[in-house]
Amino acid sequence: MKWFSSFRAKLIFTVFPVVAGITIATLVLAEWKFTAAYRRLFAEQFESQISTFSAAKKKRTEALSEQLARLAQQPEIVAAITKQDYAAAAQILRPQLEALGTDRLQSEFPAAGGRGGVKERDRADAGRAMARLMPAQMPYIAIIDPAGNFVAAPKKNAPPGRNLMPPLPKESATSAEFRRKSGRLQWLGERKLEDILKEQEVGYLRVEFGEDSRTEQVREVFITPLRDPQSGKFMGAMLFGLPLQVLAERVLYEQTKRSEFGEIMSGVWVEEALVSTTIPKNEREEVARHIAESIHRSGRAQREMSMPINGVRHQIFYRVLNPDSPFPLAAQVNLYPLDAMDRELAELRRDVGGLGIVALMIALLVVLYISRGLSGPIRDIVSGTHQIELGNFDVRVPVRRQDELGKLAASFNEMATGLALQEKYRSVLNAVADRTVAAQLIEQSSGLGGEIRHVSMLFCDIRGFTAITENMEPADVIELLNEHMTALTDVAYKHGGIVDKFVGDLIMVLFGAPVSTGADALSAVQCALSMLQVRRHLNQTSKHSLEVGIGLATGSVVAGCMGSDQRLSYTVLGHRVNLASRLCSIAQAGEIVMDAETYAEARELIQAEPMPPMQLKGISEAVHPWRVVAT
Repeated sequence: MKWFSSFRAKLIFTVFPVVAGITIATLVLAEWKFTAAYRRLFAEQFESQISTFSAAKKKRTEALSEQLARLAQQPEIVAAITKQDYAAAAQILRPQLEALGTDRLQSEFPAAGGRGGVKERDRADAGRAMARLMPAQMPYIAIIDPAGNFVAAPKKNAPPGRNLMPPLPKESATSAEFRRKSGRLQWLGERKLEDILKEQEVGYLRVEFGEDSRTEQVREVFITPLRDPQSGKFMGAMLFGLPLQVLAERVLYEQTKRSEFGEIMSGVWVEEALVSTTIPKNEREEVARHIAESIHRSGRAQREMSMPINGVRHQIFYRVLNPDSPFPLAAQVNLYPLDAMDRELAELRRDVGGLGIVALMIALLVVLYISRGLSGPIRDIVSGTHQIELGNFDVRVPVRRQDELGKLAASFNEMATGLALQEKYRSVLNAVADRTVAAQLIEQSSGLGGEIRHVSMLFCDIRGFTAITENMEPADVIELLNEHMTALTDVAYKHGGIVDKFVGDLIMVLFGAPVSTGADALSAVQCALSMLQVRRHLNQTSKHSLEVGIGLATGSVVAGCMGSDQRLSYTVLGHRVNLASRLCSIAQAGEIVMDAETYAEARELIQAEPMPPMQLKGISEAVHPWRVVAT
């Protein structure tokens, strides 16, 4: 245990935390920068996707919005819808909408498959992805009635008027059949479609594709209201949906799959489900649940969050695609695993931790080497400190070196000299009874000389003290006085008074010397009242019941330290001191008697009654005292 308290141990325990702290700070900073680089990379990819999607959406809206509005206003369509002949309306609309969809898709897919900057290998990936998605590229067409029910939708789309890509392999060809799980817009609830669909809106629907209904798609749907042009009556709506460009999603996945950071998976969250060609099916439900909870609970249209999937941490970015739409929210979702980043972080921790251990070992060797040259002078100073503690202020330590330790030893010797001088000052303080006076003596090196001060004096004397103590043992008398004076001294200090002296059973307290509080007379009266109260409490527990009388006087007096070189006493002299003493002598048990000056300065806060004028011993003129009335 002694070694742990040595200078060498303390030096080691000081250096080690510094080295460890620097190591930990370096590791935390490196991890933060590394993680930030990861997040920035994936955030940029996500923003790029969002920008591409927003641009494509804007182009579609500009290209299709007016055309769809004109198609909905064709007289034959209005006539068929008015007769609720939805099959006839669908038969008229389908060829026009299919042609419109074919033209739009033909203008979009080349851009999706051959963006600038993609390598030849990536172009091949894009081609293969388009070939796989081609059977699902036909537009989704439907008509809904005013109640939100799907009343006309093609079971199979006719072949397109022209090919968008080369013919598909036989094993990839399937019929382009779309289905909805419900025959109604489920999110409509009790609301009326007419109240929601005031004008053409763009929404997102989830549809099933293929004969086995195992493949889901997200369609960006232009929902165009059908109204009677004459009456403006709402007759339903026409749905025209085109597939989202999942080709870029697949290309991004194939590109990042070969990178050291891990693959970026994408999808669209719509109607409380996640539709994706890159996120594994067994993970989609969990990801969709987290996104739904985040959107519904926080209402945030964009967020980044981490979550474990199959024991691997993943980072999720999502952004709502239609935040202001009255229709169900849809969100673009990017998901990427953090296992590669976690492995890199683990390796970084091992490397930095190893360097930290090496740094600690080097620091230990340096500390041991340096401490050998420091321990001797330090031991001398420690030994000298013990001598100072024992009161030997004549101790001096050798100054062996002219460096910092030598300066420390010289400073120690100067300190010992100063402490010896302070010990001499202590003898002066021992001659002063009050702590406030002692503080003034320390601050004023020349001492407290005589001065004229405006002071309030308090004299408190025990009534019948001689009769009470004449048959008591000396030890009991001292015990009685000590108990009494201790209690009254505490009261005096509490009210800012200075205990001037004890004379037998009398205590003299000053207010206003050597420093003034600005309300010295009032403090003196309040102190007197507290003394009476404390004495009454003591009478309930003390062996002897005592009664006191108190006299107060205020005026100009001479204040200062008086006595000899061996013994000094700070006190006051003057006519008002004698007056306070005489007023104390005439005060009855439990009374406070004060002069007119004291009453004049404290009259606003106390109650007092005048006493008859009287001639006091040693006072040439008649005195007009006041008696404090207890409240």
